[in-house]
Amino acid sequence: MPRSARLRRRAEYRKVYEVGARAAGRYMVVFALRRDGYGSPSRVGVTASRRVGGAVVRTRCKRRMRELFRLHPGELPAAPIDLVVNARRGCAEAGWDELRQDYIRSLRILRERMDS
Repeated sequence: MPRSARLRRRAEYRKVYEVGARAAGRYMVVFALRRDGYGSPSRVGVTASRRVGGAVVRTRCKRRMRELFRLHPGELPAAPIDLVVNARRGCAEAGWDELRQDYIRSLRILRERMDS
């Protein structure tokens, strides 16, 4: 994933947490914040705490979340957004379809909350 599509600084994550909308699913909690600049792409940041599992499990969860972001750009709002995905326990063992459905459901909830 190119640098322009990733959140990289702690301040960027904090801004999304503090100002953005939140939607919780079974395997993830998703935060979103609308950005200025229609020419720039949406960006994603993924986190997984130690409660999710060891280093290998956390890395697997983060890799799967980034892949969901990459495969489903049509589910995001038209305006560019900053998206932070926090993995929950069980995301590494969850089936791909379950994970995908949870991600899409969370994004739809966020889109409704951001539009209102």
